[in-house]
Parts: sequence; C-alpha cells; structure tokens
Amino acid sequence: MEGHRRRPPRTHLHAVALTSVADSLVVTTGQLIVVGLAVAVAAFVQVIAGFGFGLLAMPIMTLAIPVEKAVVVSTLLSAITTSWQSWFMRKDADPALVKRLTISAYLGMPLGIAVLELAADGTLKIALGVAVLVATLMLAARLDLRHAGPGVDMAAGFISGVLSTSLSTNGPPLVFDLQARHLEAARFRATISAVFALCNVGAIALFAFRGKLTQGGLHAALVALPAWALGQLVGWPIRKHMHGQRFRVLVLALLGLAGATSIVFAVV
Repeated sequence: MEGHRRRPPRTHLHAVALTSVADSLVVTTGQLIVVGLAVAVAAFVQVIAGFGFGLLAMPIMTLAIPVEKAVVVSTLLSAITTSWQSWFMRKDADPALVKRLTISAYLGMPLGIAVLELAADGTLKIALGVAVLVATLMLAARLDLRHAGPGVDMAAGFISGVLSTSLSTNGPPLVFDLQARHLEAARFRATISAVFALCNVGAIALFAFRGKLTQGGLHAALVALPAWALGQLVGWPIRKHMHGQRFRVLVLALLGLAGATSIVFAVV
C-alpha cells in the first residue's frame, strides 16, 4: 500500500544498538592495555620533563581508540598530574608568565572544540606534527626570546589553548616559549605545570558542556589510573638528575619524537 513504510529488520536494529554501545565504551582488553601503556609512559615523562603527557599519550592511545575519546582520557589524567605537580613546585613558578599564558590559552579553547568537531583526525595530526617539528628546529637553533615582549607569550598561550581542546597536546607552544626564554629547569617545570593545571580545568569544563565526557572516555581514564601511578613512581627519582644541557636535550628529543610520530600515525 502507498504510504506504508517498511520496518527495518530486527537484526539491523540490534546491530545499530550494539554499534551505539561500542561507541560509548572501551570494549576490548586490548584497547585498555594500549591506553594503559600510553598513560604509564606519558606519566613517567611528565614527571621528568614537566611536560609531554599528551604529546606521548595521544599518538599511542589513538592506535586503539578514537581521537575524540583519547583527548578526554589524556586531559583527565593530565589534570591529576599537573595539579599536584604545580602545587608541589609553586614557589619556582613565574607568576607573570603563568598569567599571560593561561589567559590567552582560555581564549583559544573554544576554537579548539570547534576544530575537534569539524576537522578530520588525519588533518589534525599532520598539522600538529608539522608545527611541532618546526618549533623543535627553531629551539635547536637556540632561538633567544628573553627580550621579546608579552605578545609572544600571548600567541603561544592562544595556540596552546586551541591544541588543548582539539588534540590534548597543548605543550609544544608553551615549551617553545619557555625554552626560547631560557628558563632554567626548575622554573620551567613549575611554570608550565601551573599553566597546564589551570588550563585543564577549563578544558574539562568545555568537554562536559559539549557532551564529550562520554562513558567510554571516563571508563578508560579510570582503568588507566594504576598505570598513571606506576609511571609517576618510576619517574620521580630520576627527575632530579635532569637539568642543564641534559634537560635541554631531553626536551628537544621529546618534541622531535612527538612531531614525527604524529605525522607517521596520520599517514599510515
């Protein structure tokens, strides 16, 4: 009869329901193992260098879970790390730099949410990788911004805010800015940790407002907590040995590795 609509097969409806559930949950042990490995390695590096959680966790996690879900996991666990680190190292932070970088980062966060929702995963990863490699080369050339005005900090903070909510890899612009200003290791770690901690609050709030805090992301973050704790415990005793030229080499190596990894994972 005209106007009669054919019902979808019951099996089709069942498949749609299963797809919806799978999308909201981290459903396999293999995925959880990959997420846990990523978190342990990233937590270890974060303690030693003062940054690098998202840079290392994101490329590994996106091998197993979508970028949109990995961003949430990375931001939630990074918030725990940077909050206690910034409190522990608060006396060494540069208040003026923290203020400029944080305010400008918050201005960039809404744009990052829009990028996350509109841009393709591969495009985001390639853009991030290229930007990180360019920044690494500039730092390796010992670019000196100690006498530059606050506009450099504001630009770095804004880009960091965009990356925070789009890829949870907001470290490179901040690292570039603070390294180019030649901050010594303790001041670098304290300042960048304070900015990360403050920015994570805004990023999580935006994720919640936009409905990005899914059951799957929260589940993965909870399961990865033991791996995060392990990385922290192993990294803390080594941290005191990383300073001066050794610290600079570590920063450059991490940035170069992160940039190259991001591009490789985008094209393979």
